[in-house]
Amino acid sequence: MQDLSLFTVDPETGDVSIGDRILFDSGSAELKPAGKQFLDQFIPVYSGVIFSDNLFDQQITRVVVEGHTSSKGTEKENLELSLRRALAVSNYISFNQLNFPTKERFKKKILASGRGDIESNKKIDDPRDRKVVFRFQFRREDFKQFLSPTNQKRDFIKK
Repeated sequence: MQDLSLFTVDPETGDVSIGDRILFDSGSAELKPAGKQFLDQFIPVYSGVIFSDNLFDQQITRVVVEGHTSSKGTEKENLELSLRRALAVSNYISFNQLNFPTKERFKKKILASGRGDIESNKKIDDPRDRKVVFRFQFRREDFKQFLSPTNQKRDFIKK
């Protein structure tokens, strides 16, 4: 059973935030053995939930793996580190010995993203800002309607 203090789930969005202390050493994008162990247990369950319901699977177009950093360091360093961390997690899921029944389908939904310190506390170096977030990206049912000439004209007139 996983230590629930290692991650949090936002009940409104479904975002799962995994603190970096389990995944990475400070300033590093190399997954720690404990991080790999955590992902070995977490990812099959997470993927299983997505594919347990056909409608849910169809509505989730992407699983965005976001790397986040604290405000310590420069903007450029933090952006690069956050992207390398997101890539480390997505590469581990895709290319290592991690095996689970829905792996091939799950790999097609993964998108790695580095967010740097965009959402961090700028006043202090807060360790809670250093994390990897798994975020659902949902299909927009009315997207074609949203792009229709009628909507574009209406939006242009409002401006």
